[in-house]
Amino acid sequence: MAAVTVSEVYDAVLTTTARYMENDVSDQISRSNKLIAWLIGNNRRRILSGGERIKTALMYEQNAGADIYSGYGQLQTDPVDGITSGFWPWSQIAVPITISGLERRQNSGEEQVINLLETKMMQSEISGTELLNNCIMAGRLPATGSLSQFYPRRGTLDPSVNGPNPIPALIDASPARSVSVGSINGADEPWWRNQAVASSASTYAGFKQEMNNLYNTCRRGVGGPPDLGICDQKTWETYFASLHNQERYFVTNQRIINILGGAEEDMLKMRGATLIWEEVCPDVGTTTAEIVDEVGTYGQQGTLYFLSSRFLEYVVHRDANWKQTPFITPVNQDATSAHLLWQGQVTIKNRRKHGVLYDISTTISL
Repeated sequence: MAAVTVSEVYDAVLTTTARYMENDVSDQISRSNKLIAWLIGNNRRRILSGGERIKTALMYEQNAGADIYSGYGQLQTDPVDGITSGFWPWSQIAVPITISGLERRQNSGEEQVINLLETKMMQSEISGTELLNNCIMAGRLPATGSLSQFYPRRGTLDPSVNGPNPIPALIDASPARSVSVGSINGADEPWWRNQAVASSASTYAGFKQEMNNLYNTCRRGVGGPPDLGICDQKTWETYFASLHNQERYFVTNQRIINILGGAEEDMLKMRGATLIWEEVCPDVGTTTAEIVDEVGTYGQQGTLYFLSSRFLEYVVHRDANWKQTPFITPVNQDATSAHLLWQGQVTIKNRRKHGVLYDISTTISL
């Protein structure tokens, strides 16, 4: 017989406060993650109501039946394949909100300076934002070395469960690596490989030429060019210095500035893409450190990703899009707890439309 835990929904004060806060949590956590905010702003969020896994349709070759004809000439009717599916497991995140009876009673009446519960909710929101961002932008690096493989981050209480897919795994610096992404192995399927280039530039001109080349390579075929570049702080500063105060390279589109939650001076133009920096964008070429966990020495070389929002997707479950659970109190404890729950994944539909420039020198000065 399964064990039973007796609990009860907490009183009206905590319940109504939780409901008051709930509408803001999803939006604030999503907007605080620049990549997620970018995908949502470009209508690349898909909300699902169920499913054992997430399924995405992928096209790996064109229709060979496309032909030229005249008048009563024959038309091709042979069936074609060229379409397959990618499968992505759900990932889940939970952030606790806990307050003891003592804290609640101390933080009441005339002596209350700030609302402790709302502060704890804000703390949980910030923690959820950081964890999601770290999962997506950095992932996990179990071994250091040249072009080491990145993995999803793991749970602390249960280290057997994985977090969301990290960008360094979806857009691999070693794209022919024998590893499944969306249940498809890029080593076996060349069409399922992203672009990857090791930088050798020692001048601003050479660096910008490498950026141009990768940008053009990612724009090949249908679907348009990349519309977002994400890099580490040093790489962003190198590109900024190379512009020599040419203000036309600053983003002035207020919609883009609002989506990414920054200021005009935080965003640069790189042709059709907006270039921003992320503090947890790892060095994927030399991989001497895991930046989130501060293992080793980070930042020997820089990394730049070119992304296309058309072929990236942020998938969330309808009932766990940073949804707050009711506050409950165990029968054997003078405390009450709730959780912010997230269930989702970041998926990629066409790896060829994305690229990474790695081993970027951080000492370019002319």
